[in-house]
Amino acid sequence: MKKREKTAQKILDVSWQLFQDLGYAETTTRQIATHASVATGTVFSHFPNKIDILKLAMHQQIDAVIAKAHDENEQTSPRLRLRHYAKYLYGFYCENRSFSKELLKDLMWHSQYFEQQVDSFKQMLFEGHKYDDMKASAMMDCYFMTLLRGLNDEALSPVQMVSILTAKLQMIHT
Repeated sequence: MKKREKTAQKILDVSWQLFQDLGYAETTTRQIATHASVATGTVFSHFPNKIDILKLAMHQQIDAVIAKAHDENEQTSPRLRLRHYAKYLYGFYCENRSFSKELLKDLMWHSQYFEQQVDSFKQMLFEGHKYDDMKASAMMDCYFMTLLRGLNDEALSPVQMVSILTAKLQMIHT
């Protein structure tokens, strides 16, 4: 890993910890720079703004959650696989509710940032099955609408969110 990449990763790691400790809104780029032992300008040379730091940090965290779920996956149908992954992902998003909301607010208008990750995820759900983009997209719509509902209603637990998703997916597959 080159020095520039190491610095960027250090900024991401420090940022993630500060977002966890202080909250996204309360964390400043100056604090990030101080804790990463770099100049504030260095933070901005790697990331144009704080939301871009959050997007990349969340992208990395989501990849790690998906990898863990993948290692523990025993499901074979796309619907059951999505349910399996949702258990992990909904838990992650609910544990990180404040910056999950911040991220989703930004992604509503910049969805291309996670497009490749979502497309890869849809392909993975259909591994070993004939890929059906319409069905995969409908499943992801159900997944994301359930996520939005769960993030908006703090009374909903990840387990309840998975139950809601399951009911929606059963309607698609009947």
